[in-house]
Amino acid sequence: MNITVEDVAPCKKRLKIEVPANRVQEAYDRVATDFQKEARIPGFRPGHAPRAVVLKKYHKDIESEAQRTLVPEAYQEAVAAKKLRVVSSPEIEDLKYQPGLSLSFSTVVELVPEFKLPAYKGLVLKKQEADVKDEEIDKTLESLADQRATFDDATERPLAMEDFAVISYTGKLDGQPLADVAPEAKNLAHNPQFWLWMRPEGFMPKFAEQCVGMKKSETRTVEVEFPADFPQAALAGKKVQYDVELKEIKVKKAPAIDDAFAQEVAKMNLADLKTRVRENLEQEKKTQADRAARSEIVQKLISGIEFELPPSAVEEETHATVYDIVAENQSRGIPGHVLEEKKDEIFTNAARSARESVKFKFISAQIAENEKIEVTTEQIGQHLAFLAQREGITLEKMVEKVRKNNAFGVVRQQLLRQAVLDFLLKEAKFE
Repeated sequence: MNITVEDVAPCKKRLKIEVPANRVQEAYDRVATDFQKEARIPGFRPGHAPRAVVLKKYHKDIESEAQRTLVPEAYQEAVAAKKLRVVSSPEIEDLKYQPGLSLSFSTVVELVPEFKLPAYKGLVLKKQEADVKDEEIDKTLESLADQRATFDDATERPLAMEDFAVISYTGKLDGQPLADVAPEAKNLAHNPQFWLWMRPEGFMPKFAEQCVGMKKSETRTVEVEFPADFPQAALAGKKVQYDVELKEIKVKKAPAIDDAFAQEVAKMNLADLKTRVRENLEQEKKTQADRAARSEIVQKLISGIEFELPPSAVEEETHATVYDIVAENQSRGIPGHVLEEKKDEIFTNAARSARESVKFKFISAQIAENEKIEVTTEQIGQHLAFLAQREGITLEKMVEKVRKNNAFGVVRQQLLRQAVLDFLLKEAKFE
């Protein structure tokens, strides 16, 4: 078989493959034999028609099937013979075939980039703060107490900062109802029963401050000037007037942090609760420190070397990243039209993230090869069992889900990168 390799661009080569006539004939004969075994031709029992009759009737079909099997076989052999590390699917071009002659075709493939690894052992990383201070424990307990707070009616007095005001508000822009002027800003246009925590900038700009001193059942008009970069374009840089009615004044009353509180929260005394909170905070800090260290390793490695990336790998990763960003924002309730307005920004951020991800994928694969780091079938099984438990499905269903999405390779790559980061973290130095 004649194979020619031509440079097209960094990470791209063109393969020109010519399969000799004798091999083409062998492939044709194999397919013809299979056709003869199954052929149903009038006047003959199934599978017993003479070969010449079968060839005459199914010649074009046999040629097509021979090409269909021979082309991928020849391509795989050529890639193996030239020791090419291909990352893209082949697109066959210039396919030429004539009966009794050789078969030839070409294809452009993208390859794993060639590069020299930066120094990756003994990376110096920033040491993260791991100690838990008493103030942090107190703050956590205060947060727990806030979650169990009650809201009592205030005595007959004017509204003050830090109160909770139950209000009704309706907005107008240039005398027109805000709901008509900016229908996409429905939540900012009107609310008949809104709980306003009286804090600076806690709601709309300078809204709470203008409500100070109101009494129950009082109405007042306040003005809000939205910033020029406000996400809702119809309101950006505009001044909106709000008719506000104060319905109730509530005061938050949190329980005392004592043994009775600890018993209610965790069935233990306050000293033991503080110990548990400390342990939880320490674990959180360890997790955050580990995540930060891994992120720092990735950034050090990808910034320490430059090389061309296969365009198809970057494009595929970009699309996957865009999908994840959109899905995450939708789950947070971000409207579709807002995402559409920001599609260019989303794509730009996704493309940058994708390039970094693909770059580290190749770097980590090379480190894994150097250090003989591998992912076992058992590790893949354990990871799938973890995913199944997290999603509340059986392991069998998770395996079927991964198989259906043809994602076993993706799972393996993820675990391999994780294993490489584990290795690099053990080798790192902290200061």
